[in-house]
Amino acid sequence: MYRNQRIAYELKKQIAKILQHNLDDIRINKFSTITDIVISKDFTYAKIFIILSYKEEKLKKKKNSFFYLNKATEYIRYLLKEKIKLRKIPKIKFFLDSSFNKGKNINTILDNLKIKKI
Repeated sequence: MYRNQRIAYELKKQIAKILQHNLDDIRINKFSTITDIVISKDFTYAKIFIILSYKEEKLKKKKNSFFYLNKATEYIRYLLKEKIKLRKIPKIKFFLDSSFNKGKNINTILDNLKIKKI
């Protein structure tokens, strides 16, 4: 398990650098935050969870951002191959991390319960 965590951490760091410095597509937000990476046991697949910027969330551009981000995965894997020494670079797919919004909704519900109780 420890090796899996080290590889996930290194992938997270390198993919964040690639998104900021190597992708010149204006349809892809360079400042998306990678929150988590889940790698399969055999290191063939990786799910990357990201939070989009407030502007993209507000303008409902989520589908477009993820479409173009997932279209660039082969290029990102190519760049990862140069930066990380692994026998096999996992196939990557980006997903929206909605845990922040869910947490905010739960907080709102709890706050409303406190107000009604008082």
